[in-house]
Amino acid sequence: MTKEIKFCKVCGTSYGVELHHRIYRSECKPLENCKLNHVYLCNKHHRDHKVGVHFNKKFDNEIKLEFQNWLEILWNKPYLTREEIKEVLEIADKPLNSLLKTVERHKDKYVREEVIRACMGGKLIIEEDV
Repeated sequence: MTKEIKFCKVCGTSYGVELHHRIYRSECKPLENCKLNHVYLCNKHHRDHKVGVHFNKKFDNEIKLEFQNWLEILWNKPYLTREEIKEVLEIADKPLNSLLKTVERHKDKYVREEVIRACMGGKLIIEEDV
């Protein structure tokens, strides 16, 4: 079995590549194992004090906005079932329950915008933030 090589999303290097959570675990712990929330970055683009995502708010917002846009495309209707949310996020039941605990419901479905907001750690990104 061959090992999958990871590449930095920004520069394409395979040297020193690390997993980055677009929405930090401190912002939304239930998405810790959500593959859509993962991006690979080299050490420079991950941790550098000038250009790294952890220190460059504009870059951080770009990475987050990409995730938010995917969710908006993948969930293209106003109300979502639990199963539809789970299918896109591909997370286990316990983290899904935690994520949906505070999300507004309409009858037996979840309000799309509120699900996206919960996935974004409570704050939607707007273009002006990027």
